[in-house]
Amino acid sequence: MRKAENNIMKIVLLGIVSLFSVASMAQSRHYNSMTLGMGGGGTAYVDGFHANFINPANLAVNNYHNSTSIGLSGIGIKAGGTLAKIGVYNDYLTSGNVINGQLREDFIDDWFGSGNNTLDMNTTVNFVPIGFSHQTSRQAFSLAVRGRVTAESSINRGAAELYFYGLDSQQFGDPVSVNFSNDMVAFTEVSLGYARHIMTIPDLIIAEDVKLYAGIAPKLLMGFYAANARFNSTLQVGDQPGGFTVTNTFNYQLNTIGELSRQLQEYKRQNDLDDSVVLDDVVTYEGDDLGEIQATGFGVDLGATVEMDVSRWPVPLFVDAKKTLRVSMALTDLGSLNFDNDASRIFADGEFSYQGAVGQEDAGDFFDNLGDSLQNDVYGDFNTEGTDGIRYNLPGMYNFGASLEMGRLLAAVDYGFGFNNNGVNSRRSTLNLGLQYRLFRFLPLRVGMRSGGFSSAAYTAGFGLDFNFIEFSVAASATGNSSRNGGSNAVAWSGFIIRF
Repeated sequence: MRKAENNIMKIVLLGIVSLFSVASMAQSRHYNSMTLGMGGGGTAYVDGFHANFINPANLAVNNYHNSTSIGLSGIGIKAGGTLAKIGVYNDYLTSGNVINGQLREDFIDDWFGSGNNTLDMNTTVNFVPIGFSHQTSRQAFSLAVRGRVTAESSINRGAAELYFYGLDSQQFGDPVSVNFSNDMVAFTEVSLGYARHIMTIPDLIIAEDVKLYAGIAPKLLMGFYAANARFNSTLQVGDQPGGFTVTNTFNYQLNTIGELSRQLQEYKRQNDLDDSVVLDDVVTYEGDDLGEIQATGFGVDLGATVEMDVSRWPVPLFVDAKKTLRVSMALTDLGSLNFDNDASRIFADGEFSYQGAVGQEDAGDFFDNLGDSLQNDVYGDFNTEGTDGIRYNLPGMYNFGASLEMGRLLAAVDYGFGFNNNGVNSRRSTLNLGLQYRLFRFLPLRVGMRSGGFSSAAYTAGFGLDFNFIEFSVAASATGNSSRNGGSNAVAWSGFIIRF
């Protein structure tokens, strides 16, 4: 009987396993090694071509760097969410205990809470293969290419119980919802930035040499892949002396495009004509068209920055240092994509039911062949229909930031909130704090923290080499206490940035 349970578990948990495999791949602000090291903000201080995606106005802000920069191979990876409660995992899964009985119940309660809650795991990868910016006395131009992959997955408490309890008739004696979902999108942006010095006010009461900058960065969006899946079900298990029963009432849908969409539709057509045709005969899952453009669209990033000399401020320890205050506001990632290349919806609504006598050989034989049966005759008995496409709204954000530079020290604060919950973006507001100190002027040491957004508070650090003519730096962030709102981790590498 245990063998039978293991076989059906493999099928019912297929979606969950897929979900976690994707997940292994804050807010959705763009970040480089400098901004991540300082808490993940950057609205008021990031410069060069990275400003296209954070605050284009900063392209025109004068700084100690040379006026022209070229960057190669910058990358940032961020993953986390409410599902990633690392503290809970450490308490239960690394202690050497066997997860059963009361310990298992306590573990799932600490992970999901007392209700049938749904938790998520989100991942985003940003890659900037090339960027260029040039600044003159009153204006600046830039070009930057950014590739982005975002995956968002979720499971509910019932799915976790199925994983840790198996087909336990005591746990699933009454119907329990077992749900999971997955969304994924991959696209590239080609961003053209322009910024201009608008005006100067020579003197105010609290500052002098007050300058206003504004910038815009329209971008062409080219989508390469998009898909989303939802699986909702109820599971009930009975295990009486005279028989074993499993009932899974389910509905699911998969929205997809391109080659996979065409293959699934072709399988449906062939299976309707000949029910001996199985999925593996038609669907290869090879992704032959992953390198092709599946969608196009447009987006824009906007920003404004006010810069002022506040050297007259009597800041202790920095009385004689030049002090520059910047206050900025930006709207980022405004735009959308519609993936409409052979777009289709795959959907099904049905019930799987098994009844068998415990210990009978024919029950074991049935479960030995259950994989093919479920794939092709139960869950694989779906319908297809063409759609207008998969619409993906960029993870738009409102950002406000301020930075104060005093000699070698830079302090910054950012506040923002997302316009949607796509990927690591969150409508829940976030606060970012950061410090940078230039040791020997060319060795930046950076620390910061982020609170709010899509996970628990995170702490960041970074360092590197940053000269006028070249930069090479790295940064990382990690969650302090992930037990409540989940954890997140991120890394960033500047690539090679050359200035002249």
